[in-house]
Amino acid sequence: MFKIISFITKTFLLLIISSNCFSQTETFDIATYTPPKNWKKDANKSVMNFTNVDMATGKFCVIAMYASNASTGDAEKDFKKEWKELVATPFKAEANPQTETETTADGWKMIGGAAPVKMDGADVYILLTVFSGFGKTFSVRTSLNDQSYIAQVDALFKTMELDKTKTSTVNNNNTNNTATAQTNGGKGKFGNMMYTAPAGWSHQIFGDGVVFKPLDLPAEEHLAMQIMQPLNFSGNIEQALAQSYDEAAIMYDATKMNYAGGAEYKKTEAQKSFNGWEYIQGKGGVQVENGTPYKTELGLDLFVIKINNRYERVAILKSRKNCNLSRYYSTDRLQYQYAIDNFLFNLHFTDGSEPLIAKPGSINGSGIVGVWQGISLSVGTGIRYKVFSPIFLTNGQAYFGPKFPTEGLDEVDTRIPPELHRRDWGTYTFSNGTGILKMPYADIPLRMENDKLIITANQTDHKFFQLKSVDGARFNGTYVMSESYEKIPVITFTSDGKFIDKGAIKVLYHEYIDCINPALLPGSGTYDVKDFSITFNYSDGRKIKIAFPGTEYDKTNPSPATLQMSYDENTLTRQ
Repeated sequence: MFKIISFITKTFLLLIISSNCFSQTETFDIATYTPPKNWKKDANKSVMNFTNVDMATGKFCVIAMYASNASTGDAEKDFKKEWKELVATPFKAEANPQTETETTADGWKMIGGAAPVKMDGADVYILLTVFSGFGKTFSVRTSLNDQSYIAQVDALFKTMELDKTKTSTVNNNNTNNTATAQTNGGKGKFGNMMYTAPAGWSHQIFGDGVVFKPLDLPAEEHLAMQIMQPLNFSGNIEQALAQSYDEAAIMYDATKMNYAGGAEYKKTEAQKSFNGWEYIQGKGGVQVENGTPYKTELGLDLFVIKINNRYERVAILKSRKNCNLSRYYSTDRLQYQYAIDNFLFNLHFTDGSEPLIAKPGSINGSGIVGVWQGISLSVGTGIRYKVFSPIFLTNGQAYFGPKFPTEGLDEVDTRIPPELHRRDWGTYTFSNGTGILKMPYADIPLRMENDKLIITANQTDHKFFQLKSVDGARFNGTYVMSESYEKIPVITFTSDGKFIDKGAIKVLYHEYIDCINPALLPGSGTYDVKDFSITFNYSDGRKIKIAFPGTEYDKTNPSPATLQMSYDENTLTRQ
């Protein structure tokens, strides 16, 4: 834990609130100030947050300014009240911190205190400054894990002016609003709902809901996931979705859009999740005013869960942007969609049912557990043969589809993909050399013949061979892809686990909208192979994962003539 002299520097406390502001000032509640440059800003009527996170080092700082309250008339009582609500309770910090007190030239009495706390096992300092006077209080809380931020926090305070005559824009008594930077995720509870905050997302708790936002979201984009108040409702789940969608549009002060045919949103069929609760999803679009003749278009998704006689709701509001001739939502960035899916499907409730599948499955086991590969008939627009990669997991789950999982199997909660792609997932039983693969469309017989797995799909036997583990694989050499590209993609591997990419990973990642392709730019770093995934850890902080089934790869030969990578097994040829 870094050191702060006397826990709050004199520079931090002896602030001149009446000092002249710089250019580009902003106003929140009774405060006028110059915000930190290039920090992410989140705001509502009750709190203004400024966040800076260095994803490469894990350093972060969150400055939260809270709308003013009525003062008790006693500055020390004001501080104790704010400390309890904003620090002691949400962070389990000490109840009576050491404090320092100053009176500004404008007559505000300022009390500051600080405390070290643990957040997700990491050391963090929480600093709270409470201004009292003229019938009101105004609080600023700072959460940081590196002292390098102190100068920027100090700079914000030096530009701040408080209006003695202005009244608060909200009734902020007992709001219990909190805003924290969660870099490793954290568990929480809202009503009967128990959740785990996505790692790397901010986590704001309000009296009527909880809001999560990715800390590394590009400045021009918006993405927020919000737990709404539960709905006590006697209608069915589709009617609950309709009412929830209406409420969310009002909550965001938005106008609903319509699809061709007049529907306000597209909905999934109601179904039961692996956690035992029934749910339904709706995905639509809304428009919000932006001060111009052209409204801002956003995506609005609703996730509605039936628990006993009530409905729990989560709303996702996401920007829709243009990229050359393509359009995309913020959730088209896979890391955000994966975070949302993991959050939603791992929700638990104090009065909920028992999970149908208690734990994710593994490919490390006996019998037919593992990854197989072969040719099977595929029935779609026509009947044809395709390469299939059946996967049998230790928890009884099975995958049987023509496309290998996009990022492989490393760190995948195998219970979630079946919720999104039900046709390709099922369960299986296997004993004494025979078994049944139960898919949504059919029961498919299985049997072992020597070391081959026979899957009788469409009344035809198909042979499958088990793929060997590629864990810890190393490559050595420079590999190129097809000359059909404008610039030939190249990647160089070294046997000590390093790579230099010159366009190959951009192709292997298979994201065709450049604006959201994390592999768009070349780079270098280290790579790891585990559970049929290869993870590229760039030196600039990027982390990109693609599938590596290991077809025709032998770990004893790190420099084969060709490598097959990605879910559709693109060929890389050694130079």
